[in-house]
Amino acid sequence: MTPDLADDLCWHIVSTVADERGVEPERIEDRLYDVIDVESLAHLVDQASESESIDLSVSFRMAGCFVTVTGEETVRATAPS
Repeated sequence: MTPDLADDLCWHIVSTVADERGVEPERIEDRLYDVIDVESLAHLVDQASESESIDLSVSFRMAGCFVTVTGEETVRATAPS
């Protein structure tokens, strides 16, 4: 795993949630590390990106959004209507 993958993934998740909520990332009150173990998530994403046999999709809730992270480092956030 590259040393910056966890930091990059963390920023990608927080900024995606902020975009979905229509606020600046600094305004997100939930701390990502209180919601999910980012180091472990980054490790899973790294393993999935190196393997053709792993199809990773991890979902969790953060700041009122449903967040999904895939092995391709795609992050989606959806606020329920």
